[in-house]
Parts: sequence; structure tokens; C-alpha cells
Amino acid sequence: MPVRRRVGAAFAAMVVVAAGVASCGSRVPAAAPAPGHLAWSACTGGRGPAGAQCATLTVPLDTTAAQGSDGPTVELALDRIPANGSRIGSLIINPGGPGVSAVDNLPAVAGLLTPGVRDHFDLIGYDPPGVGHSTAVSCLGPRSLSAYLHLDPAPPGPAGFARVTAEARSFAAACQARSGALLDHVSTLDAARDLDRVRAAVGDPTLNFLGFSYGTLLGATYASLYPTRVRSMVLDGALDPTLATLPKLDVQAAAVDAQFRLFASACRASKACPWHAGSHPTATFLALLAKVRASPVAAGGQVAGPAELLYGTAEALYSTSLWPTLQTALAQLDAGNGAPIVSLFDRYMGRNSDGTFSTISEAESAVNCADTAPPTLSAIRANAASVIAEAPIFGPLNVDGEAVCALWPSPGTASPHPLVATGSPTIVVVGSTGDPITPYAWAVHLAAQLGTGRLLTRVGDGHTAYGASACVRAAVQTYLVDLRAPAPGTRCPSS
Repeated sequence: MPVRRRVGAAFAAMVVVAAGVASCGSRVPAAAPAPGHLAWSACTGGRGPAGAQCATLTVPLDTTAAQGSDGPTVELALDRIPANGSRIGSLIINPGGPGVSAVDNLPAVAGLLTPGVRDHFDLIGYDPPGVGHSTAVSCLGPRSLSAYLHLDPAPPGPAGFARVTAEARSFAAACQARSGALLDHVSTLDAARDLDRVRAAVGDPTLNFLGFSYGTLLGATYASLYPTRVRSMVLDGALDPTLATLPKLDVQAAAVDAQFRLFASACRASKACPWHAGSHPTATFLALLAKVRASPVAAGGQVAGPAELLYGTAEALYSTSLWPTLQTALAQLDAGNGAPIVSLFDRYMGRNSDGTFSTISEAESAVNCADTAPPTLSAIRANAASVIAEAPIFGPLNVDGEAVCALWPSPGTASPHPLVATGSPTIVVVGSTGDPITPYAWAVHLAAQLGTGRLLTRVGDGHTAYGASACVRAAVQTYLVDLRAPAPGTRCPSS
């Protein structure tokens, strides 16, 4: 499992790679489908968060089929927080992933939105097919999934890669056995087609969309399919759909390793930092990784091994606000207490206090593998060996995780390509100069290839910009409410 691209800790305790883009085919005619009808009621019984309204939209499993046609169907889960004032329409939100539940995280996102946005838009969380409270991908039960996620994700050497391959093959077979035909219909392209059904069902003639991280791929795919059905679209923490899988993984891994070095530098400069990284923090971390690989550390009822260390560290590198937590976790792990790093790992993997899991870990594999043709196992192995020079911590982790898609029962066939939204209004693409998960260059590239993109830059570290900059929030409000995009070249400080 590579580092997941989803919105960071600023939004919720909710990171993998959106492995490319499915082919979008021909443009959809401009005429919109007739609005549907949703029965909204209070979210109860685990359908969604308390205080929100929930609804279910039944759609064809085959997203190319007409609504209401015969054949298998899936249920799409939605929740809503109504506008506080004069309503413009609905703002549909995707917090990232793939696999993060927008339904569950809607209140957290709503808490960050500005009053002007809250006044004028119903906020809608939509779980795409395979995700969250919608008809979801299932591969393993909680105990088996816990054991799978605990496995060393990047053991060294040829024997280590052989173990990764065997584990990936078993996991893929389990997904096929439990989810079957659903795996063929959970791509980003499928999610974008269903997003248009959701837009129609909430009664909006055109779409207002706010997507973070992987949500930028979903939004850009929608805009390439239905450019004239977009009213406003904000894509924060953008992916570049033109990059091939392995180069994309390498760029991301190098960015995360670079962010780790910034974290370590801040630690060295602070007398209060409890973790002693020394003058060569990468070597210090790798020594700790070797230590827990040889002898996992007790963590209450769990143990902290290489998976917990790597993914727990990745979780904290999403946001500088989590750096103090990581400092403590690494110091405690070195001292023989694995509980703090396991807590970060649990956040990353979506493990609940009762031992159950959200759909993040399983749905992300299903979506990633459906989106694009995977590299071969031999290409993955060769790349994992070469990426160590540039990204010794997260490079092998990122690349080895792609073995699942190489062994997937029904992998995607598309190749990376630009997403063009000719005919849409201006789409605001937001990038952060120090984003370790979706590097800034990706936002620059996506804004350019859309044809109608307008780049808004945040200067600062951490994944996504909206929660880290009042300037970005103000610019997004003006755009969503008044349809006035930020001026070309606008740069915002972090604050």
C-alpha cells in the first residue's frame, strides 16, 4: 500500500496513490438528466454522522447504463448539512483517498468552511461506489485485515519482495471472492459518472464541487466528461493525471522523504524535541526501522513493527501540526513503547477503537487498480531497488505497494493522459509549495492541462491548502459564491 492521497489530519483522523486515470471516452452531451428525488432524514444507525441528514441513491452497477434500467444496482450514500442562509445550491465534497468516506467526514470539513460558504450552500458528502456507506468493497474481516496491514510492507531484498508478492496475491484473491463484480465498477471514471447522478438527484442543474487530494482527480475527471455541467470547482492538493504510475510514485516518495528531513531539522533545532535524530536523521530512522523489523515493540494489546513505524510516520507528515506527536512517538518507540506510533498508524489505516476498520484500506486498492494499467512485477521490483537512492525511507514502501495492482483480478487498462475541460467555466486548482503528498508541480500541471484552470498557490508545508491558509479560504469563498476566480499568479501565505 503506497502513501495514500487523502486530506490530512486538519480535516479528520482519516494517505495511496491514485494510480492514474481511467479513459474518459467521448464527451457527454450538454443536456442534463432530469432531477431525481432523495428522501432526506436524520442520520441514524451508523448511516452517517449525528446532526446531518442522510439519503440513499440507487444507481446501476454499470455506470454506463441508464438510470432505472434493469440489471444489478448499487446504493450510494449521501449526507447533507443544509445552508444557513440564502441558498445558491449544493456543494458536493470529496475529502480524498480513494476510499475516505465523505459522509463520515462532512462535519469535519464543514467546520473549516467559511461562513459565506456555509450560508449559501447545502453541503453534500457523497461516498463513491465501493467506499464508506455506499455499496462497499470488502476483502478481509477485521482480524484478517489487521494481520495483513501489520505485515512488513517493504522487506528488503529479493526474498522480501517475494513475500510482498505472495501477500498481495492472497489479498487480491480475497477481494475478488468477497466483492466480485463490484470491482469492475469502482474506478474514478465510474465515480465521476455517479457524481453526475448525485448532482441531478440533489436538484442542481450544474455542479459545485470541492475536492481534496484524490478528490481533485475525481473532480477533473468529471469536468472532462461534463464540462458544461460545472458551475464551480475547487481542486486542492492536485494530482497530475499525465504521470505514469512508477514515476508518480517516485516523485511522491522523494517529496515525503524531503518532508521527513524538514521534520527532523525542526526537531534538532528545538530543545523540547524528545527524539534524538542526530546529524543524519534518515540513517537514524532507518536504524530504528531495522530495530523494530528485528524485534517489534509492545504497544498495549498490539505491537509496533515496520508497518506501524512507516505508515504512522507518513500520517504525521501530512500536517506540521502533527510533528510534535511524531517526535514523541519516535522517542517512545526507541525507548520500548510502541503505543504512540500505533495510534498514528491506526489513524492512517482507519482502525476504530473496537478493532473494526473503515473501508479506506480495501477501497483504495480497488479504485487504484481499476483506474489504470499496472506496471509488471519485474518493473516494480527494478524500480523499488533504484528509488532507494532518492527516497530511502518511503521509496520502497511506495513502489512495493503497487504489487497488488499487478496481481489484481480485473485491473484497469487505461494509460495516463491529460484531462481537458474545454467548455467549462474557470476551475480553481490549489497547490501548496511544500506539499509532500501531492507535490506543487502537479497542481501547476493540472491547472494548465484543464484548459480552464486557474492556479492558486499557498506558500508552506503540509498536504492541501484550504485548512492552512485564511487567504486561500477567502479566495475560495469569493469564487464559489460570486464566481470570481483569484487573479492569475495569486499566492497566499500559510496562516
